[in-house]
Amino acid sequence: MTRIDPFFPMHTSSASLRSLFLVVALSLPGALLAATPLDSAAAALKAGDLAAAESALAPYATAEKPEASALNLLSQLRLAQKQSKEAVAFAERATAADPTQAAYFSQLGYAYSVRIGEVSFMQQAMMSGKLRKAYEQCVKLDPNSLDGLIGLTRYFSSAPEIAGGSPVKAREYAERVQGLNPFLGAVELGRLAEKAAQPAESLVHYEAACTANPSHAGAQAACGRMLVKLNRPEEARRRFEAALALNPSHEAARKGLDDLNRAAAAPTPPR
Repeated sequence: MTRIDPFFPMHTSSASLRSLFLVVALSLPGALLAATPLDSAAAALKAGDLAAAESALAPYATAEKPEASALNLLSQLRLAQKQSKEAVAFAERATAADPTQAAYFSQLGYAYSVRIGEVSFMQQAMMSGKLRKAYEQCVKLDPNSLDGLIGLTRYFSSAPEIAGGSPVKAREYAERVQGLNPFLGAVELGRLAEKAAQPAESLVHYEAACTANPSHAGAQAACGRMLVKLNRPEEARRRFEAALALNPSHEAARKGLDDLNRAAAAPTPPR
């Protein structure tokens, strides 16, 4: 499971192994295996039960020297609670407590990516370098970290040139993602082409994403969006409808379809 939504706004880590362990563990008789507080917190986070996660992690939040795994979970919890400043602080402490875990640096990069949109321009300039370094360290520790590779793809595609932004590097990282996960790689390549105002190339990549994962509404909607830009409204309509069939609450697909309907209903201007 990756934390980064492939269709934005903005990981696969050892947390997924922990979650798998929990599924097995919680199915066993309690006498055989009891979950630790951190296991309980991880399970609660996965289930979206923030109150239970807060209860399990509360003693670690005020402990003098909590273990790194607890700090990492606290960072995840604070992000879910929309407390990005504390999320960054806990993630920084987690990486300092155990600098050998790629997942901790991935969480740090993710926390920075959320926090950076909430601070002043000058603070953004300082934080962007920390964000990049966090994801770079993640990939250094685990070259196959999808979270780290996607984080770097998006950093290099979004940062201005003066801050190290580079479309070439962004594509290199997106291609590494594609080698590990064809669906996510196609999405990232599609996003890069879309950002470069190349809808035809972007459509090719989004089509590849649909082939890799036909049941993903976001990929269908992305194809529809590019087809609109290519002035192919009927094909775009079918894509938006396909996205809504997969996910009736998909807002982008609904908006795309509504826009097409309004355009079709508008009177034709006289020549």
